[in-house]
Amino acid sequence: MARELRPQITVQVAQTLDGRIALPQMRTVLSSPEGLEFAHRMRAQHDAVLVGSGTVKIDDPQLTVRYGSGPQPRRIVLASSLDIPATARLLAPGPGVLVIGAEGHAPGARIEKLTSAGAQVKLVPSTEDGLTSIPAALETIFNWGVRRLLVEGGARVLTSLFRQQLVDRVAFEIVTGLFGAPGLALLGNIGVVMPEGAPKLVDVCVKHLGTSILVEGRLEH
Repeated sequence: MARELRPQITVQVAQTLDGRIALPQMRTVLSSPEGLEFAHRMRAQHDAVLVGSGTVKIDDPQLTVRYGSGPQPRRIVLASSLDIPATARLLAPGPGVLVIGAEGHAPGARIEKLTSAGAQVKLVPSTEDGLTSIPAALETIFNWGVRRLLVEGGARVLTSLFRQQLVDRVAFEIVTGLFGAPGLALLGNIGVVMPEGAPKLVDVCVKHLGTSILVEGRLEH
């Protein structure tokens, strides 16, 4: 059997007590000041940071290390149809930006637009519903030289990674607020049908980050 080529993946998110990560179509900052410092330290400890296209369009993140010191990570976006604006802040000059689209769903004009903005664009096979194949994207990222990958969202990307059992570690900042519906849930259907089949966190570390609680650990599938 061929060896799976992918980086080690850590998922880092801030969530409410009821597992919500944002309000619909709204940039939602949840982290405490101490949580932001931790998040930026984590960025500095990884080769690259990855988000989905929805996060880029709504939050317009920079994905850089600003609260603290350390090397800047490369930046990666999963965008099946390459539908991210050329003005996105993560396209600013830096150690490198990679945008991964799906074959047959990424117009040539968008490839040219993103390339002109300074990004590298790679196309990988698509899934049956036209989305970027996660395993193919991860192999592309590995071949781009990334060995430690930090994933910060959004919910669709996170759900795919957990469902396909591709997450190695997690770092969840739990803030003290509650959103309820229509807050966006951290995860959708990850394929759990029985309690004993749920992925579990092991080697768990819990500590305070200001008014938040940080839960870290290794994921056991």
